[in-house]
Amino acid sequence: MSARKWGYISPDEIVAEIRKIYPTERVLRPPRPVAPRVTFANEYLYGVMIFVYGEGMKGQYLRHQYFEREGQRYWLIEYGLVTIYGILPKFPVPIPLTILGVLSPLAYRFNPEDFVDFRLEEIPLDSLECRESDIVNLERVMRGEDPLLIIDKYELLRQRTPDEYLERVMEQQNLIETLQKTLWEYEKNINDYKANFRMMQSRLAKYQELLRNYENKVIRLSTELTNLQSELIKLREETLYRGTEADALEEARKRLRDVIDRLTEWNSELASLVEQVRAEAKRVREATEEKEEGEAGESTE
Repeated sequence: MSARKWGYISPDEIVAEIRKIYPTERVLRPPRPVAPRVTFANEYLYGVMIFVYGEGMKGQYLRHQYFEREGQRYWLIEYGLVTIYGILPKFPVPIPLTILGVLSPLAYRFNPEDFVDFRLEEIPLDSLECRESDIVNLERVMRGEDPLLIIDKYELLRQRTPDEYLERVMEQQNLIETLQKTLWEYEKNINDYKANFRMMQSRLAKYQELLRNYENKVIRLSTELTNLQSELIKLREETLYRGTEADALEEARKRLRDVIDRLTEWNSELASLVEQVRAEAKRVREATEEKEEGEAGESTE
């Protein structure tokens, strides 16, 4: 069945589209072998990479069919290359979204609703046959747990691990990884705590140094305060003494003022007495002059 019948774009159509954009480009490739077509395809295996131990990567699973030989079931597997393209509305070239079963970097740049259509390119390469027992991890791939189909075609892996043991080993490994991550988180937290502890120690040393400086300042200020208190006591005593002296001086001023007032009164009385004496002396002098004048007149007669 051709790619056009399946509704997918074929490699020749892609090359034709590329040549329309780049007319001078020549696409050179070796001729591909024509693989026999196999009818049965499994949706869980489709597009899974096939690794044959001893030969390497073969391609991606396309489809297979069974046949019996010498009492054993054989698989005839057709493999090739599967690529999913997305069609953008205003972009002429399809964008590859998956390459060898893995999302391409372009798939992360767009959202699914950005595409108007999707196309599948399937390029058959060849086929291989192997016993079903040679497929090492068939059950895990069928369950979607392994992205790689491993085939031990030449029995190079003779000691195989049963699935239940493999799952136990994986669980133990996951548990170990979880414990390692937890241990790493604990170590990280411990290192963070140590760093915080060292930081707190540095801060504590700084605070202790500041505390010692403040203690020295407090001691110095206490000494200065004690000295100021002593000075205040001295000033208080001197103020009291000065107050006593001021009271005594005020009392002396009052007494001196009283004495001055009394002296003023005495001076006034003395001045009045002097005036009286002067008046009396003037009267006596006038009386004496009159008497002398009278005696002088009598003697003349």
